[in-house]
Amino acid sequence: MKRVLAGACIALVAASAVAAPKSTATKVPTSTNALWVTTGSIVSVSGAGLTAEQIETIKQQKLSNTTCMARSPKPADIQTAIGNTFGSCTFSKFGLAKTTIRATMKCNGTYGPMDADFLGSRGSTSYSGTNNAVFPNTGGDVYVKSVISGKISGNC
Repeated sequence: MKRVLAGACIALVAASAVAAPKSTATKVPTSTNALWVTTGSIVSVSGAGLTAEQIETIKQQKLSNTTCMARSPKPADIQTAIGNTFGSCTFSKFGLAKTTIRATMKCNGTYGPMDADFLGSRGSTSYSGTNNAVFPNTGGDVYVKSVISGKISGNC
């Protein structure tokens, strides 16, 4: 009896394995939103009264930001990603052409208020550019040039 029962179980398992549909790989839909990661560095600093040590300290600051935005971003999305990298920014000019970005902005960030001009390029999954900023200072304006680049780094 045990053999018959064991044989029936084996036959049932074998039949279900044969009857089971073949698995096929399915394409996972791509998210409409992407995680855009921006990184950058300060490449030059100048200003009246700045010591070499102050200039080096400023140049060591890293720029970074992560923004969840559309995989195919609208101008406002790119504006947000760039602005968030430098603090809270208000744009007086923002131009976005097929492959270029141009912006004039006022930002309040970690290092205080600044006026800046940004010129960059963009593709479908990345952007990069140069930012020239002026920080008002009691001893004279401080001029800071930085470069940033952003790219898609996953879904969100």
